[in-house]
Amino acid sequence: MDKKIVIIMLLIIVISVESLLLVQTYEYYDQTNTQYQALSTQYQTLLNEKTSLQNSYNALDTLHHDLSQEKQELETDYNALVYDYNLLSVDYAVETCLRIGNSLESYYDYLRQELGPTGTEYWWQSPDPNYWQTSVDFAVNLALHDLRRTYWPSIEADYYDAIGEYSYDTAFVKIHEVLDLIDINISDSITDKIRKILSFIDRYIQYELEVNDVFLAPVETLGYKSGDCDDFSILVAALFDEVGIESAVGFFVNAYDQYHAMVLVNVNDLGEYGYYYYEDLTQSGLESGQWIILEPQTTIENQATSWIEQWDLFAASELDV
Repeated sequence: MDKKIVIIMLLIIVISVESLLLVQTYEYYDQTNTQYQALSTQYQTLLNEKTSLQNSYNALDTLHHDLSQEKQELETDYNALVYDYNLLSVDYAVETCLRIGNSLESYYDYLRQELGPTGTEYWWQSPDPNYWQTSVDFAVNLALHDLRRTYWPSIEADYYDAIGEYSYDTAFVKIHEVLDLIDINISDSITDKIRKILSFIDRYIQYELEVNDVFLAPVETLGYKSGDCDDFSILVAALFDEVGIESAVGFFVNAYDQYHAMVLVNVNDLGEYGYYYYEDLTQSGLESGQWIILEPQTTIENQATSWIEQWDLFAASELDV
């Protein structure tokens, strides 16, 4: 065969193959391009979805942050409401507990009618002719009455005939209801007991003047939620004594001939708290030992003020029955 013909045939074959390959390449390109366009469209769709989801996420994240802040604020408000509720619950319990009935109040009115407002109507008949000593003894006897440790037989008999129970029993129950509210524990130190009682009195009992000087029994001062210095002293001395703290009521005078009543406790110290004291008061009829002066109208933290230092003791009586 002619060599030229062979070359021509080979060229034709090569061109045919290249044409076939080119056609196949174009077809593959078309397919690939179609797939690319589809993927590009899908990618753009996904990108739009991603942007939308990112926007949604950002909105939700902002909402979550806002809700978290609102939750914290609500929790703070809730805790404040719980705290206020607990305080109100305690105040309500105290208000309910401190009340005394007319029957018991009538006993003390009858008692003061018979013995005088400070128990000194017939003080000259007392074995101790000192007016102030008779008076402070009566203050202590009021405290001891509410602790179920002393009473006036004829007046008590009249009360029992009218009411059908003993006044000192009713008062004693009230005293222990109050001590339960104060939450005195058997494991409390003497200082803890003093701190708790003074804090309770400072919170719930307020000072009020009297038109004439009348000594109130402990449960009366609790019922009125008020009293003057001698009423505070009678109440606090009774509470101290009932939780095992040897106590006394003291009458004091200052350089201006002003009179005041405070409590004395026979203890070694008040722990970390400051105080004024007498090393010995046996000459005043009290047991031997150190007697710390306590102002019953304030807390244990305020017992070392110079205001207390101005007072000199001139009469005292101990709850030693």
